[in-house]
Amino acid sequence: MEKAATGAQVVFNNLPLPLLSLGIDGAILDANPLARHLLALPEDLLQWPDLSHFLLSLDAAELAGLMDDCSVKSCPRSLEARCRDARGRKFDVWIHLNRLDEASDHHFLCVLIEIGEPQNEPPFRANPWPDGLTESSLRWRFALFGAGDGVWDWDLESNDVVYCSRFRQIICFSDAELDNSFEQWVSLVHPDDLRDFSAAMQNHLQGESLRYACEFRMRCKYEGWQWVLARGRVVRRNDDGYPIRVVGTLSDIGARKKLEYELRRMATTDFLTGLYNRRHFISRMADELARIRRRPNQHAALLMLDLDYFKNINDTYGHSAGDLVLQHFADTMRSCLRRIDLPARTGGEEFAVLLPGTSERDAVVLAERLRRKVKSTPAVTPEAIIAMTVSIGITVLVPDDTCPDSALNRADLALYKAKNNGRNQVAVAAV
Repeated sequence: MEKAATGAQVVFNNLPLPLLSLGIDGAILDANPLARHLLALPEDLLQWPDLSHFLLSLDAAELAGLMDDCSVKSCPRSLEARCRDARGRKFDVWIHLNRLDEASDHHFLCVLIEIGEPQNEPPFRANPWPDGLTESSLRWRFALFGAGDGVWDWDLESNDVVYCSRFRQIICFSDAELDNSFEQWVSLVHPDDLRDFSAAMQNHLQGESLRYACEFRMRCKYEGWQWVLARGRVVRRNDDGYPIRVVGTLSDIGARKKLEYELRRMATTDFLTGLYNRRHFISRMADELARIRRRPNQHAALLMLDLDYFKNINDTYGHSAGDLVLQHFADTMRSCLRRIDLPARTGGEEFAVLLPGTSERDAVVLAERLRRKVKSTPAVTPEAIIAMTVSIGITVLVPDDTCPDSALNRADLALYKAKNNGRNQVAVAAV
């Protein structure tokens, strides 16, 4: 398989025609050097727009229709179009579009020929390519090389699945370590994802969806879980209409899932302390208030915390030392909390903690423990060992709170009371 992919790469890169490998959504998956030059594509593949961005006389919907027509009729499509490159140069091209493989409509090969340039030979030949590959075989190799997908073929009558080597590589198994039973595939699916995996497959087998598609985690050979995207389609049914063969692909989407996680983390987390930010905290408070309204007998408490004389720390030791103090305080706060508690940084030296299932009395006990630990655990910085104290205001959430601000305002008043009484104290707001 790797040898085949290497051969396909050589052909793809060295053909004297601008070639693109496209996804079903028109995304440019790969481009050979001539295509990169023609469209002035940047070096970074992540900056490549969809093909429709370059087509002035064909919008995204028209391109999608063309690709769908190409799939349904199982034949190449060609047309003339007005085009532009990434620098804005406009020119006319002849577009030749074909599926990379007859059994899949997920990937396409696109040839762009600038009109007016001399052509020494047609884009495709019926005879074999120079390395002995037929056009159909080469398109298949293009699909595997360009997309990096694994291929699976499920015989429902025997319940056996044939996997290509790339499928096994995605989950770090050798050819001998993964048998052909569908049961073993199912056994590798993460328990939390098994319901979605099975439901999506069952819907497709029953004809309720045109294609099977599901994102889930699979257990890797060397421990851990790998995020994958499985896609497929019934390609054969018996005389009674029951499916007897499904063919599909498996894609490694671990990098995309990691990026999605990082984006979510950045959207909900304070970059300096790693605690949740104010926006996420308010959202979670709203959820907790909704729970309290549904179950008025449930408890929840809110702490508002403020580092005493923090401005003096910044003025005396500098902002870098101040940042280290904030990080040290965040770590100290985490060490006193349960897994279900929600700590957040809501402002410069201001923090908040949501305590689900906690009464006012228990919240006071926790706050006092945290206050004592902060006082007895100074922050060690390159500039100095910096002692600090914290003032804490407490309130409980009640069903009458119309929004998070109601409880936040009460906790703020309690915090001001603690500060006005001399700081390094815990105060409780009356409800």
